[in-house]
Amino acid sequence: MAAIILIPALACWAVLAMGSARKALLWVYLPALLLLPQYYVLRLPHLPPISFADAAILPLGIALVLREMRRWRWAWMDLWVLVFAVCAGLSEALSTELANGDWTRLFSPNFAVSQRLSTDIADGGLMFVAGVLTMVLPYMAGKLLIEQEHDVMRKKLIGCIVVLLAVVAGLSLYDFLTGRSLWQKLARPFLGAYQNEMWQPQMRWGFGRITGPYGHAILAGMVFLMGLVYCLWLRSADHNWGSRRLIDGLPFTVRGLSLATIVAGLLMTQSRGPWIGVGLALIFALLTRYLPVGKAAIVFASFCIVFAAGALYYANQYTEKAIRQASSEEQRNAIYRRQLLTNYTPMVMERKAFGWGITKVPAINGQVSIDNEYLMLAVTEGFTGLAVFLAIVTGSAAKLLRVISQPIASEDRMLAFAHLAVLIGLMTTLTTVYMGEQVVMLFFLFAGWVQAMQPAVERVQLVNPLVAQVGFRRVLV
Repeated sequence: MAAIILIPALACWAVLAMGSARKALLWVYLPALLLLPQYYVLRLPHLPPISFADAAILPLGIALVLREMRRWRWAWMDLWVLVFAVCAGLSEALSTELANGDWTRLFSPNFAVSQRLSTDIADGGLMFVAGVLTMVLPYMAGKLLIEQEHDVMRKKLIGCIVVLLAVVAGLSLYDFLTGRSLWQKLARPFLGAYQNEMWQPQMRWGFGRITGPYGHAILAGMVFLMGLVYCLWLRSADHNWGSRRLIDGLPFTVRGLSLATIVAGLLMTQSRGPWIGVGLALIFALLTRYLPVGKAAIVFASFCIVFAAGALYYANQYTEKAIRQASSEEQRNAIYRRQLLTNYTPMVMERKAFGWGITKVPAINGQVSIDNEYLMLAVTEGFTGLAVFLAIVTGSAAKLLRVISQPIASEDRMLAFAHLAVLIGLMTTLTTVYMGEQVVMLFFLFAGWVQAMQPAVERVQLVNPLVAQVGFRRVLV
């Protein structure tokens, strides 16, 4: 049954043979990424676990290397993305050995030590390959396939994402009402033995927290966050998109239903982190619509400072009790996240450079889940991995700010603001959860898309003010 996971690979090969890499991205990779759970994996000897999205991106990545690399333009961001994948593998392979100096004994006569090091290096190699599948190849697809035909492809891409997320939100109504996962219910008879992680459904306020195929409610909230921002951009950029009625006589259109269901999906996750992220993203988008860029940035930064100060004060008051004294699940979660910083900071300082590796992190005081991406990176990949990730984030933001500073077309400007809003929302939410499952692939697809943006600068026609003020009449003699 595990061979089912390879179906997206076969479908991608077929589309590539009949069409183009762009069609494979739209028709195979995005559906595999957004509709199918990535925690069901196929394990082949000497290979990392392969998910549905991994199976779909591998043929697409090979096609990109063979067909599209002639159009590649190198940038510093390319290096950071590759180094980030290398950091994951290096931390897994040599974090312990680099910390205690055992790496010098790799080829020593001591067979036990040499064998352990060889095993760790093999694990690190598998981790690097997994990073290529989930980070490097989606980044390449975003950089090579979207902006080359930006006036057509970008709208098709966003339209596909919006419709797929609307389908996920509609199906997730079952999860919301029953507290059970529809995706796990349908897949367990076929793929139950191939589940990489056991994601348990959660209840809150009497309803199920929907996860869709994304593993956890907060991860689902982050995916819906991206979908909502891009849906609003598509509605503004193309007023005719999805305006046709689905059923004659009824006021239901793809345009309206998609927005409504994505908002409903975001609400049904019942995740405050993505809600706060969406709030900040929409505030930023609203400010940039009515204020010049400089003033909008100042106002938004001031708002964030005040909001952060208030949130920090409230959080300190809310989490000062012991976790056993918490009066609600929400308060227990907040106290848990505060204790994460206290418990794991000494571990970060013990291995500052490359961390502990993802599989070697000891659980401190039973805190197995590190619900903070920045802390997670510092623990597993050290300050090196954290610095590279922040370089990717700041590099993407800097590129968008450079684009916005130029006199470009309205559609390009709105898209750059949408990208910035997504970045703000995601980086805010990542303080409450790790970046996992589909969020990783979407983030690096987004990063590649940002790097590929090269909007044409509109030329401003200069008019002689004297000519503009003086009227001339043609006199016939």
